[in-house]
Amino acid sequence: TRFRNVTGVQTCALPIWRVTLGLGAGWLAREYRAYGLHFGDTGERLRMLEESLRCIRLLLTEDVADFEGEFFTLTEARCVPKPVQAQLPIWVGGGGERVTLRIAAQHADGWNIPYVSPETFAHKCRVLDEHCARVGRDPADILRTVNVGFARREEDLVAQFGAIAEGARPGVLMGGPQEMVDRVGEYRDAGAQQINLTMRAPFDRDGLEFFAASVLPAFT
Repeated sequence: TRFRNVTGVQTCALPIWRVTLGLGAGWLAREYRAYGLHFGDTGERLRMLEESLRCIRLLLTEDVADFEGEFFTLTEARCVPKPVQAQLPIWVGGGGERVTLRIAAQHADGWNIPYVSPETFAHKCRVLDEHCARVGRDPADILRTVNVGFARREEDLVAQFGAIAEGARPGVLMGGPQEMVDRVGEYRDAGAQQINLTMRAPFDRDGLEFFAASVLPAFT
């Protein structure tokens, strides 16, 4: 993946991976119910996230893994075959400043957050840096990405996000092509090393073609 020159910002090259693994604590109870999973309180889900990260890392790197925690136990567990990659990158998603970003600082190779403004993204990056300092981690070891939405019209924003449209608005690319290009540049200046364009149903195929023809050329 390569983040190319945007509004005068210098090109930043990222590694190319076959596979990455993204994990989060979850927030939507009905998703848990759909799969028969227990939906605990926020603290419980975050503790489960941290344990799962530790277990997965052990399984991916050790020949035999042993772990005993509050939620998970591994006893001479094996994961075979191992990834082709020397290290399969594990990403943590979310923006909780006390716990989620601390977990990312301790365990993650990458961190991602969705639908926030460049200003909020920059603030979260500073908090992540502070957690890295506390645990003795180089902040540069953690790649930082942001999910942004795309809506050509106000009605498109509402159709995609419904009741959470106003909350998501700061992290949605809107307006004309140059406005979108400039907005991406703001994320880059805020510390984003990769921008993930996300689309939600109902999917606007014409809008995606517009984006590819009118916005993407600025990144090449």
